[in-house]
Amino acid sequence: MLQEKYKNGETNNMKKPWSISTTVRNPERLRDFLKVLKQLEGEDFTKENQIKYQILLIKDRLYKPNNIPQKYQKYYDDPTLEIPFSVAKDIFESQGYEDPPMRGRQSVNPLNKLGFAIAREGYGPIKITELGSLFLKGDHDIGFIFFKSLLKLQFPNPWNKDFSERHGFNIVPFIATLRLIRDLNRKSKIKGLSRDEFCLFIPTLINAEHIDEQIENILVYRKITGKVNKRNFIVNFAEEFYETSDIPEKKINNLFDYGDNTMRYFRLTRYFKIETDPLVYHWRIDLEPSRMSEIEQLLSIYDGTAFKFKNVSYYLDYISDINKPTLPWEKLDNLKNIALNIHKLIIKTLEKEKITLSEEEVKILKININTLDKTFLEKYISDLRELNRKLKLYIKKRQLLGNIDKIKEIIEILGDQRLLRKIEPEVFEKILTEALKIINDELLIKPNYPMDDEGEPLTHAPGNKPDIECYYETFKAICEVTLNTSNLQWVQEGQPVMRHLRDFEKVNGFDDNIYCIFVAPKIHRDTYSQFWISVKYEYDGRPQKIIPLTTTQFALVLKKLLQYIQKGKKFTHYELYKLYDSLIRETKEANSFSEWAQRINETLELWIEGKI
Repeated sequence: MLQEKYKNGETNNMKKPWSISTTVRNPERLRDFLKVLKQLEGEDFTKENQIKYQILLIKDRLYKPNNIPQKYQKYYDDPTLEIPFSVAKDIFESQGYEDPPMRGRQSVNPLNKLGFAIAREGYGPIKITELGSLFLKGDHDIGFIFFKSLLKLQFPNPWNKDFSERHGFNIVPFIATLRLIRDLNRKSKIKGLSRDEFCLFIPTLINAEHIDEQIENILVYRKITGKVNKRNFIVNFAEEFYETSDIPEKKINNLFDYGDNTMRYFRLTRYFKIETDPLVYHWRIDLEPSRMSEIEQLLSIYDGTAFKFKNVSYYLDYISDINKPTLPWEKLDNLKNIALNIHKLIIKTLEKEKITLSEEEVKILKININTLDKTFLEKYISDLRELNRKLKLYIKKRQLLGNIDKIKEIIEILGDQRLLRKIEPEVFEKILTEALKIINDELLIKPNYPMDDEGEPLTHAPGNKPDIECYYETFKAICEVTLNTSNLQWVQEGQPVMRHLRDFEKVNGFDDNIYCIFVAPKIHRDTYSQFWISVKYEYDGRPQKIIPLTTTQFALVLKKLLQYIQKGKKFTHYELYKLYDSLIRETKEANSFSEWAQRINETLELWIEGKI
């Protein structure tokens, strides 16, 4: 099919795929980049300020150049040392960049592209847009922010010369992807797109008018069997896309890099349902069922082709206006349809899973939407989404209980250091959340990471909250987790962990039975030291109960749970309480943090043997 098009000369000038950002892989990091740019707001983005912006990123440790002069290595060996601007400037200048201002332009590019800022030479003072300002707030809804941002991302646009109409671009990627998956699902029994399908066929969809052709390519790809044949198709497809007969391997790899990165941005909107393995390497993407009403409404007025703008000024006004583009559910009847769609999904789930709701939850479902005005209807939709998410989490919790295979899987992950190095922070938080829920007699296990409509983490917990809150009948705890095992661990985790615990203690009236479980693949000696002082002596006037455990040590807790299940015995949270209490008492007896670390191991062994 593709070859026939090229024989007939019907090319679309497909020179390169589109991408959202190759500068910042993690969308959440854009917030830090935006914070730094905020320091320059109101100034022109001259070449001097382009350089200054990159220097400020070095100063704030958001960018680390490849070649650090030996005399400045101490700033990276000792993370407690603040990098002065003069030192950051010297580090930047020592790199010998051929075009120094370009570095600042590259770093600010995703902020411009996603409509969080306007920072370009010759276009007036640097401006943080209304959407960007919302992003900077600590209580922002990341799903809403990236939904509004990605609705505006289009190619071509007057602000970006990389993806021009001359090269065949005519697409709003977010809308076009929604449309492609919806239409594909109507033609195929296989729903959604695999990782390979998404990475191959979404970044190379540069014109929304060719969605049907791309769907046909996907259907052809699905019929091919065998790794060799699949690989041959990928190579041929890439060669025809890039218009070359000798495709470099890097070009093919780029498609997968772009696709993985795009998925991370798209999933933040909550309009896509993502199923992943623990490494988030093998994943599948589909439309979120509870958002189908919104998706259909969007696709009824937008087809995924790019908007036309008279000039750059009109485009900048567009991306700066948080109320644009117009959303169909600004009309009351469309809002009612959204509420009805979620209501039907909830009823279907209740019937299928035979779940009984509380009186308060039943009241939510009995509300007559015809009596609600627009403001109350929006609040009602939010309540329905929360109830739907709660049901999803309840079903997952039920599937966890007594699930020996799942317990073994978590134990294996926690004991594999190489595997843990590949896991994303939010996935690590989810694994620990599941491990705590498996015990099964908590009052509440509450992870603080933002969730999608399926209850899956969108990103890691915000910095102003504990990662996980745990409420039991006899005690309360927070669980703080990190994958950081470097000498930065105690700097980045120590004070925040103690602060989170103190805030949790205050909220709960300084109850004597409040703990913090800190879990990491490895505990740095300086982290042991800091926590030991807090436990043995005090933090801000009061001692705390912090228990540092390696992932291997935490896995022992699950191994004991597994033993109980296999013997038909019940494992309760009181077993955890005995362990935590014993570990804290050992702190009082230890004369040094290193002795305490050793006693943690010994106490765990005694607890496993049932001697505590």
